Amino acid sequence: MQFSEDLAVDDFLRSRKTPFTLKDFTREMSRKGFSLTQREGEDYLAESPYVSWIEDGKFITRAAAFTGRFFSFTLTAEEFKNKMFVPGSRFMPFVDEMQNPASWKFFYDGRELPHRVGEFRKETALDLNVLYGEEYEVQYIAADPAMSEYDLADTDFELPSIVKITGCDLSRFIDGDGLRSGDRIVCRVLNWDKGEIEIFPQKRTRDQSGAIVQIGDADSERAAWGEAFEKALIKVLEREGPCATIEEQLAFAFYEDLETLCLFNCDSVENYLMHSKKIALELFGVETRLWYKGQDVPAVGTWNKGEMKKDPGDLGNLKFKIPEYILDNFLRDFEFRKQKDLTLLLKTMFPENFALTPDERRYVLLHIAGRHAIIARKYNYFADFPVGEIRNAALDLYSRVSSLVYDVESSSANFDKFPQNELVILSQLFAHINRILESIDSNPDAAVEDQATLDLSLEGMEYNFEDIEGALRGVIESEKRNNFTIV
Repeated sequence: MQFSEDLAVDDFLRSRKTPFTLKDFTREMSRKGFSLTQREGEDYLAESPYVSWIEDGKFITRAAAFTGRFFSFTLTAEEFKNKMFVPGSRFMPFVDEMQNPASWKFFYDGRELPHRVGEFRKETALDLNVLYGEEYEVQYIAADPAMSEYDLADTDFELPSIVKITGCDLSRFIDGDGLRSGDRIVCRVLNWDKGEIEIFPQKRTRDQSGAIVQIGDADSERAAWGEAFEKALIKVLEREGPCATIEEQLAFAFYEDLETLCLFNCDSVENYLMHSKKIALELFGVETRLWYKGQDVPAVGTWNKGEMKKDPGDLGNLKFKIPEYILDNFLRDFEFRKQKDLTLLLKTMFPENFALTPDERRYVLLHIAGRHAIIARKYNYFADFPVGEIRNAALDLYSRVSSLVYDVESSSANFDKFPQNELVILSQLFAHINRILESIDSNPDAAVEDQATLDLSLEGMEYNFEDIEGALRGVIESEKRNNFTIV
């Protein structure tokens, strides 16, 4: 039932073309046979990457915001040489970033254009995917079907000097119409859910030497676009901060003024960043975000200061929780290591300083015993063996990271007393290790297939954790000393 419900929700949120309220959403789900409470509806909307809150209790889907909207980019020299263009990250945030760009369909004058595979220098490929951030751009490139024979894990996530990329064939425009490097491709999303995009190749005005001449209304409109985009983006940085991803930052920026920013003669995000003196791609922990040029992206700002305030004496505000998939991983690891005493599992699952009252301890043990009975009944050591070591390593890191998270949260220090970059990295590590364990729980076979990649990922996370632990614990210990009183 839950699987079908999730599909129905995704179908609505991937295809809705107009703004809607929570009541509209739950009513539509009810028509499809799924009765959602207000809380369940709120949870779906909060967790979905396909929808954003806009104003006055209204939401808008990516499909509603970006279907029919114009965006553009400049044809590079290597794309011209290969007689094609590469979508890369230049289509962000107008398309579904979860879809593989090689699966998108391109249309001109009502007819679908063929795909084409070209060879590009590694540096060019990275530039074409720069908005994914340094932490993801290599993975996006390697996910192209044209790179199917290349195994990133075998090369420590290093790309070869020449990579193959799938894109849209432009040979008819280059050979027949004289399209050249530096000319523009204007795009418009026809169907967001299906990844269908219409293109409009635009030749620029050139002088006798072939250099592009900046004249005419179109060039003026692109210059004005840069100013409008910068204002919108700065609003987002001040109000929303680093957001969850660069894609989300860009989506919010375009939401600010879709009519102005999605004109036919628009400029591109990449071109803006190339010339901007105010905004750049900056490190955010182990990730990348759009931020003020040359400045560190802080963990705490006006966008989350209210949420980060806490009363150190009120442990109820800390809400340290262990999701069911984490518990199930611990219980399967318990069986994998052939342990017998469930009470010892509490020491591994909960941070050392986490205090349970006798009643809470009894309740937790009863819950663990109940889940253990269900898992132990079906557990098969030999079937679990391939994933067992991976899970064990992930849980070991989880225990160390979650313990530090808890100690930071329960410290009497305000969050702004902690080194901000280390605080950001800790948050990212906690989210990442949770995603890995959730993936292992839901699809252990995939974890075994990706073992080399997971091993490298865990190794990198271990290195990052060791790099930040000392600085964060230094603040915790300092606060303890400052609060120590001799009676």
